[in-house]
This record gives sequence, structure tokens and C-alpha cells, in this order.
Amino acid sequence: MLFDDYLKQACSTSELTISESWGQGRTTFGGLSAALALASIMRDSGADTLRSVSVSFCGPLRTNESFSIESSPLRQGKSVSHYQSSVVQDDKLCTLVNACFGRERESAIEVPFAKVETPAAGEGQRLPYIKGVVPEFTQHIAFSYVEGGLPFTNSKHNHLRGWMRFNEGEGNLTEAHLLALIDAWPPTLLQKLRSPAPCASITWNVEMVTPLSQIAPLKSTDWLWYEADIRQAHHGYGHTEARIVTADGTLLALSRQLVAVYDQ
Repeated sequence: MLFDDYLKQACSTSELTISESWGQGRTTFGGLSAALALASIMRDSGADTLRSVSVSFCGPLRTNESFSIESSPLRQGKSVSHYQSSVVQDDKLCTLVNACFGRERESAIEVPFAKVETPAAGEGQRLPYIKGVVPEFTQHIAFSYVEGGLPFTNSKHNHLRGWMRFNEGEGNLTEAHLLALIDAWPPTLLQKLRSPAPCASITWNVEMVTPLSQIAPLKSTDWLWYEADIRQAHHGYGHTEARIVTADGTLLALSRQLVAVYDQ
């Protein structure tokens, strides 16, 4: 099934099953589970604009086994509202998503973002899908490396730059699509390892800077620019930050992750 098919299911039912083609090791691709939880929230959130998303990956979500998504409002205010969604399998919490929505207000403060200069959309070294070598879900997403190293190459770089998009899809890019794409990249730390080692995203926070409703519609198959940096790594944990930008240089989102690496 395509990503869009799962989004439709998340908006119409609370019971789902993910195929192994969206797997990531022994679990479901985390970006997909977070995106489905967000889609469930947005189904009930009304017309307010999504401002931020906080994700906790609490445990593995197995493929080919049913799970449920339960969403509810935490507090609905005049300007800002908070919602929560839980992904549960076998009575165990797998993914927890908190989303903050905020209405626009008049303000005297306006600090514009300088557009990012990027290479031609899609330019760079493509990451091929090789069954049994790269995660299964990567067959659905195109990656093009421009700077930084591939995973497990003992790279000296502390950054990663490249392009990303879905390989298939007919609809417009939504916040759920964007969330999944951001999490699709290998953690920036993995390029610094000499050989494969387990890793896991622990917490993940995304701020939606430019609402998708305020720019020309993007397709889910349009290229988006991704640039991530390791801010610090020690004692088995890494702290990374990323910016996600359109091909014309518009900043869409800021992302920050805490990643655990088990290399010793």
C-alpha cells in the first residue's frame, strides 16, 4: 500500500495494519507511525494551523500486526489548542504524538527568514533501494545526497545535506507527508560509524514554520531540501537539528531529535 492509502485509513478507522514494505528493522518506519497519529489528530482539530509536533517513540510497532490509534484534545483555547494521539499494539504504547495548533494573530514582530540557496532539485548521489541492506520503507522514498556521508562510512562530517520526496503519490503534500519525510533520513550520527550498529530515535520535535496553506501547493512527489547537523554526541546519545526547505528556498520546518546509538 502507498503512504496515501494509510493516511486515508487513519482518517476513517482506528484499527490499522502496516505491511512489511514499510518496515525498519524489526519495527514499522517511525515516520509513518508518527504521520498516521498526526493524521488522526488533524481529522478532529478543525481549521487552526499546525505549529509544532512532539513525538516519543516508546517501543516497536510491528508490521503485519494490527494496532490502534487513539486521539483526543488535551486543551482547546481561543488561540492555541493541544491534542494527543497514541499508537497502541497489544495494549502497549508504541508511539505518542502531541500536536499544537495556533491561530494567526496581529503582531508588530516580524523577522523574515533568508531563503536558503540550494543546488538544483534532485541533484546529488541517489541512495538506492537494496533489499536486505537498507530499510524496507526506503523503497517508497527517494533520497539524493549532496553533502555528508552515507551510513557506516566512518565519515568525518557532522552534517548531512540532500533532497527527498515520495516516489509515488497523486495528492498534495500535507503536514503528515512532511512529518514522514523528515524522519526518513538516516540519523546524522550513523555516517560516523565504521560498521552497522543499532540506533533508535527517542524523542523528536518538529516546528512547522511556514504553513503549507500559505504557499503554492506542493505535490508529495516534489523535491524538498533537508539539512541536518549534529549539535553534540556523547555517552551513547546524539542531539541533531535539521531544516526542511522547499526547492525555492522557503523554510517549512525545524526538526530536533534525540537519538540513541548502541555501537559498543
